[in-house]
Amino acid sequence: MPTVPPPPIRDLEGLLAPVLPAGTRVLGYESEYLTAPGDNYGSTMLAVTVRTAQDASVQERCEQKDNSSNDDQPPVELLHLVAKMRPSSEEFLEIFQIDITFVKEAAVYLKIVPSLLALQREQGFDGDGELIDVFCRCFNARVSLDPAVEKVDQDGVMLFENLKLAGYVTADRRKGFNRELARYVLKKLALFHAIPIALRYLKPDMFEAGIHKYLVKIDIDAGLSQATLRQMMDVFRQDILRTGVEAGLAGRAYAKINECHRRQAQLISDQLTCYCTMLHNDLWVNNMMIKYDPTGQVPCSLKFVDFQLIQMDSLVRDVIFFIITSVNDPELEAQLDGYFEYYFQQLAANLARLQFPSQDELTLESFREEIDRVAPFELYHIVSMLRVVLARKESIPDQSEQDAALFFNDNLVEEDYYRRLEVTLRIYDQRGWI
Repeated sequence: MPTVPPPPIRDLEGLLAPVLPAGTRVLGYESEYLTAPGDNYGSTMLAVTVRTAQDASVQERCEQKDNSSNDDQPPVELLHLVAKMRPSSEEFLEIFQIDITFVKEAAVYLKIVPSLLALQREQGFDGDGELIDVFCRCFNARVSLDPAVEKVDQDGVMLFENLKLAGYVTADRRKGFNRELARYVLKKLALFHAIPIALRYLKPDMFEAGIHKYLVKIDIDAGLSQATLRQMMDVFRQDILRTGVEAGLAGRAYAKINECHRRQAQLISDQLTCYCTMLHNDLWVNNMMIKYDPTGQVPCSLKFVDFQLIQMDSLVRDVIFFIITSVNDPELEAQLDGYFEYYFQQLAANLARLQFPSQDELTLESFREEIDRVAPFELYHIVSMLRVVLARKESIPDQSEQDAALFFNDNLVEEDYYRRLEVTLRIYDQRGWI
């Protein structure tokens, strides 16, 4: 685990005051790093235990009401939270464009989620388990202690419920999800995509004011130097050659990656269709936490985390990115259409329930056309992420030593990375995407 101490959270009481019961005081807190090196680069994640107690006056009123006696000191209660702060690396501050991405994520919890839930309730989603539940609770967020400051500084923080203590676990990123878990995620993802689509059609003004303005597209590589970008592209070219695919495919794949990167730099959006929605845009194993039933075998709840890269684009991007980076299916090439069709069935059912007004546009044929149109331009995102997903855990230094060069180290990956990259290139080749 990291040897550098966790960053302090100043004025924690002021941040929690709006959401704690009246008369509650923060006595202090302890924190430790939540994630291991290599599991999160774009932020600093801390497990925080907050000690709270009620003011004496409040305690006395409670005792009088209950007609009970107690010790002079009010009991101490513990609040278990997760604090998300900016990354400690100055280079990663630039790479992840924290002044933009931090605000995006805070907006998801404080602005967007209430709008999604409101639409569901209006459309009659009131049964057990019907409301979207892939978002964890966010207690509060700030970019700085100074309300006049708009840039995220060392006091910027978001406070969430601690999902680990609530029984949620993160899968092993190197092992990924089996077929059953993949379908479970796709079912949840379909609802996540469906509600913003319905909102965009049914209440366009609300969608523009409450959601769309936070979905601005960014070039996630804008913070990289030209030297780093050249090194990155050279590594991709070498990795493709090391998979052993034939020379023609290797050349086409490298050309498509370069085209994808140019489109990203130019902020080119996908064609606006009924399949355009709010994307998570980084939906891989480590950005999901699953809770299982008492048997430990059946998933009963799922949370998506890390919404720093949300944007408006075709939902195909989330679907193909998740499947290729995070699904460990030995028959993936043959099963890919099955995953797509299952997702589409869930999407269409959710939109029908949401009274989507253009249901006739939702056909399996139009969805397949959308896949063929959009999937080619997700290749760069997928390939660049596979190195992170399949990085050897023991090869990653602690937070104090991480920089962009880490991603290009040949010692970072092993044979499973090249096998997965080869499968990815074969899929893209067989489907005419490159």
